[in-house]
Amino acid sequence: MGRPPKSYPREGRFPRVASPRPKVDIHSAPDDLDLLVDWFEQVSYQLVLLADWPLFEVERAVTIFAGAVNEHIRTTSLTGADSAAEDEVGQVLAADHRWFATSIEQLGWFLGVVQREDHGGHRQALGQYGRLFAEAMRRHRADERRYLEEQRTAEKHLLGPPGERR
Repeated sequence: MGRPPKSYPREGRFPRVASPRPKVDIHSAPDDLDLLVDWFEQVSYQLVLLADWPLFEVERAVTIFAGAVNEHIRTTSLTGADSAAEDEVGQVLAADHRWFATSIEQLGWFLGVVQREDHGGHRQALGQYGRLFAEAMRRHRADERRYLEEQRTAEKHLLGPPGERR
């Protein structure tokens, strides 16, 4: 009864556990939207880990990400052979676009908090929100690619082979 359970270290020391920390160059935002989403998630992860980037670099990263998401919302058409309004998946993807506009505002709010009082806790909150936003955007992009490919396939099927198209 006097012996501690085997899971407790006997000397009071805990074993060192490697914690992989992805490195990201905050100065190198990719042009491709999917790569940019990954980049911003890594920037956000580093904010949670209290990366000591100057505030202007953090502002720049948020601005680039928000601009790319806005551009995606503005330029991506979800209509194909059938109207997205009649399709459940299309409705969800269109709703994502509306939610992302709100998410950009919320990301700006978190950035505003950091701008007013730049300290670790506020940067961590911005980073956590950035990670959530990037993950939602990644899921959305995967679903959207699949959906648009299905729309193209359905459209080709409706039109028939190239020699028989009306």
